[in-house]
Amino acid sequence: MYQEYWGLSKKPFSYRTAATELYPSHALRAASLRLQYCFRNDAGATLLIGLSGVGKSSVLRKMAAEDLNLRPFAHVVYPTLPCAELQRVVAAEILEKTSVDHNDSADTVLLRLRQALRGHAAEGRHPVIVFDEAHLLNDDALNQVVLPLLSVADMDATLSCTVVLAGQPSLAAHIARNAQLRDRIAVTATMDGFTLSETIDYIQASVKAAGAEQSIFTADAIKAIWRLSAGNPRCVNRLCDMALLVGYADQLSEVTASEIESLAAEILPAAA
Repeated sequence: MYQEYWGLSKKPFSYRTAATELYPSHALRAASLRLQYCFRNDAGATLLIGLSGVGKSSVLRKMAAEDLNLRPFAHVVYPTLPCAELQRVVAAEILEKTSVDHNDSADTVLLRLRQALRGHAAEGRHPVIVFDEAHLLNDDALNQVVLPLLSVADMDATLSCTVVLAGQPSLAAHIARNAQLRDRIAVTATMDGFTLSETIDYIQASVKAAGAEQSIFTADAIKAIWRLSAGNPRCVNRLCDMALLVGYADQLSEVTASEIESLAAEILPAAA
């Protein structure tokens, strides 16, 4: 809608970014390194902690895209399902099937999971099971779904599998209260937002890559974006995208801090 006005060939700020186009922030690189260590050393379980929008799912997608041996890459996004259903969702992903028979008992499902993991190991594959929004997993889910998965791998040295619990900061305290699971966590990766310098570089590079010949965002505007978003990549993208739209609607020659302040009060309630 606003691309032509600003001389852009595409939208520079997307709500969904391809894994190959993620900005290599310090937080992303540090988290990737810790996750990679866990995968390569078959460390069993890892925590990926960060506020919503900092890029937890993005870093996982990036690693899955870069390493084809991390298969199957099961991304479980229904943490509040009943335990039996949650276990079947995991099993279906690892078995690479659309579903698992609802008549199968928990023991039967675990047995099938173990057999499938053996098959993947024999083919040189390293399955990864990601529980997204893991801070929403209740104690029953942790004890009846997550722990049994780790125990299956522990009982057979030929198996290769990593469980990633990805969630908001409250997840760390949640896991700390579960002694059995806490002792299984080999690595904890924490993700934060962009630094100011990263925010400057990210915005300028994104606009340039989209074909802009001018800077569009003033220096004060970028500082306001960083301050009001706390460097959260999702919030940065939302502010920048809406600022370009408002700038087009108001026929501005550039986006200033004033526009960012007004938008933040509208789309970032916490900043109001």
